[in-house]
Amino acid sequence: MGIGKWESFLENHIEGFFNKRFSSSLEMAELIKGIEKEVARQGRGKPKHGLPNHYEFIMAPDDYQHFCAQRVLDELYTAVEKQVILQDYLMEGNLKVACRAEAERTQGTFSLRSWYEEEKPAGNSDESVHTIVLERPSFSSSTPLNLPREYKTASLRVTEGPDLDAYLEFGEKQIYIGRRDKNEFILTDSRASRLHAWISYESHRHVLHDAQSTNGTFVNDRRMESCCLQDGDAIRIGSTVLRYEVI
Repeated sequence: MGIGKWESFLENHIEGFFNKRFSSSLEMAELIKGIEKEVARQGRGKPKHGLPNHYEFIMAPDDYQHFCAQRVLDELYTAVEKQVILQDYLMEGNLKVACRAEAERTQGTFSLRSWYEEEKPAGNSDESVHTIVLERPSFSSSTPLNLPREYKTASLRVTEGPDLDAYLEFGEKQIYIGRRDKNEFILTDSRASRLHAWISYESHRHVLHDAQSTNGTFVNDRRMESCCLQDGDAIRIGSTVLRYEVI
């Protein structure tokens, strides 16, 4: 098989497989790069909402012992969420990220599988004892206050207006924007309404909604009732411009 065909085979059939030449251990950067490529591969030629919601890394037992820590799975989970935004896709259902040990796999290599999985009934899991999975439910306005730690994927920063450089990082939790004191992002702009807009988390994307404000909400100079935000979008509220970015 020629070099070009071999590279094409790797991309189309075992994307996410890496073998380091100078080290016997995996690094986090390799796994995140694998996520970036897998999201791109799975999204190619499919409907915008057609991404898989289950990602499984298969690695050698020694590498598994290194990467099965909860903080590592948290980082991989967040990396998937960020790639969904950066590559402008939607994902239905709860996201799951898993690591699984495979005795036959060479240390320093991994493969990444992904698929769409419906939610299973509680207490009916068939996960292997050699697998660790991270799954976090979606947040909503009705979620109780005893929430797990939230992992930030995006930010808002004021780039124009009286609140210049005001900054907020956020993730799956709904946030409110405007002049009232109980908003998550408080503005002092007199042209902003008390509750001017809010951002919800839908299909693993941040969606901006205008709250029937007096002066309207604009994204990239277009007035919007609601808008699925993309990295770099400029949101104008009154005399204030906020930049939405993946962090």
